[in-house]
Amino acid sequence: MRFFLLFAVLGLVSACRSPEPNFYQPVASTTYNMTYPKINNTILIGTVLLPAEASRPQITTLGDEDYELNIDEFNRWGANPERLFQNTINENLSKLLPNATIENQTSLRKNYKYAVVVEITKMSGRLDDCAILEASYFIKNSKGYIIKKGKFYNKIKIDGEYEQYIPAQSKLLAELCEKIANDLNK
Repeated sequence: MRFFLLFAVLGLVSACRSPEPNFYQPVASTTYNMTYPKINNTILIGTVLLPAEASRPQITTLGDEDYELNIDEFNRWGANPERLFQNTINENLSKLLPNATIENQTSLRKNYKYAVVVEITKMSGRLDDCAILEASYFIKNSKGYIIKKGKFYNKIKIDGEYEQYIPAQSKLLAELCEKIANDLNK
């Protein structure tokens, strides 16, 4: 009888376990059509601003209707989303501008030629439809004046789960960085 009770308790405990969460991060692109080697200045990447629904640890996607959000407790960003996107932009721009020094902006004062500020206004999509990225960006000179601003919008068709959604968002982020690098080159 004791043996049966022990198995019953173990069965209940194992049935009550929650599934383990999956952790994701955006990744930099490995290939680009063009690079800009003539830029050899220091460029700071400011904090990336995300919409409230995207700046949480859980990954959010659109529900059946555009006004519905799915917040997935078991599919999460591996770290602070703003920091992950800032680091990915840094890595992408480092590849696009191979002779420039790309640094994340900190509270320490640094000598730099340009600072890039990115505000992602929409980062969403549906797992069985598409990934969407919309952003505004500003390029400032060392005196803090905005010398160039731009907008980016694109979406990528996907048909799957987070294993397709996260790489699609990473590709969109790489396309945004290509546009920023092209403007820095001008």
